[in-house]
Amino acid sequence: MRVLVVAGEASGDAHAAKVVRHLVARGDRVLAVGGEQLAAAGATLVAHIDALSVLGFVEVWARLPRLLALYRKLQALLRGGELDLFLPVDFPGLNLRLAATARRAGVPVLYYVGPQVWAWGAGRLQRLQQCVDHVALILPFEPALYARSGVPASFVGHPLLDDPEERERGTEVDLGLFPGSRPQEVRRHLPVLLDAALLLCRKHPSLRLLVSRAPTAPAAWMGAELQARGFDAATVLESAPAARLMRRARALFVASGTATLEAALAERPFAVLYRTGWVNYALARRLVRVPHIALANLVAGEGVVREFIQQEASPAALAVEMERLLFDVAARQQQLAGLSQVRARLGTAGASARVAELAARLGSRQAAAVVS
Repeated sequence: MRVLVVAGEASGDAHAAKVVRHLVARGDRVLAVGGEQLAAAGATLVAHIDALSVLGFVEVWARLPRLLALYRKLQALLRGGELDLFLPVDFPGLNLRLAATARRAGVPVLYYVGPQVWAWGAGRLQRLQQCVDHVALILPFEPALYARSGVPASFVGHPLLDDPEERERGTEVDLGLFPGSRPQEVRRHLPVLLDAALLLCRKHPSLRLLVSRAPTAPAAWMGAELQARGFDAATVLESAPAARLMRRARALFVASGTATLEAALAERPFAVLYRTGWVNYALARRLVRVPHIALANLVAGEGVVREFIQQEASPAALAVEMERLLFDVAARQQQLAGLSQVRARLGTAGASARVAELAARLGSRQAAAVVS
């Protein structure tokens, strides 16, 4: 098969790479928009993930000319008559539009990591009805929503369960900070996290700290922020996979996103923060319909971990929560019990292989039709 994969952020790059390894092993040719993990899996990158690394309504407008150029390039690929399958991975702002182009061009569409219709309402379900052949879902509460809408979909389990449960070698630490992967969110989250950690370190001078740096995060800027607060960037800042780093810490603070599920699977007490611009926040409050922002809480169906949003994410408030997670034994045990339920509800390992099998079915039919 000839497959186009489009992943718009670090987590999508990681999830897509696991599927692409199966496809490449079959002898399929994969073109992709992605990052280092998709490239390492054997995909040929037509654009790097950095081209799509924007967060929020305002930032998209600032990068619109570059995004439009990439959009037109991908449209041309889909219309070129040489593809057997389009495999969009999450990132619905771009991928739903590309899926519509693929449908008009006669290219089957297997959407992996279904758009968050539970957060954004029924509008995206209607669009999916019109432009996808199948949706591979990774969250256990999603199939019922898709079934009611008539969109062909199946729950494949969560791809994080396919990762080996390894711990990065290194010194054990008390607190791990995970400010996100996109440059914009890192710049909003890291200063407040470090200010909170500094407050805590003054009270507990022996506290050991770890700060995770995603491949797409600004390394020099992060180092400077650490140094400005008296932390040794050379020993504190680490760029290993987040899931491995999490297992080295006794407690975590995590930016909202896939990392909250990684923290749940690492079985470490944690809290969640999220900060964005006020325009983005005001728009999101009007559009998003969910009781929690953390995926771990949504999967659990209750507030297992505390969430600190916008002004609630102050250094003083975060420091208090950090101390509770580290030193309140009863609170730690209660949260760990809740997190075990998250793991149980995410399905079983093998999501990537299941998606590759779905891709083979859809794409091989298209390839056979072209040959005949």
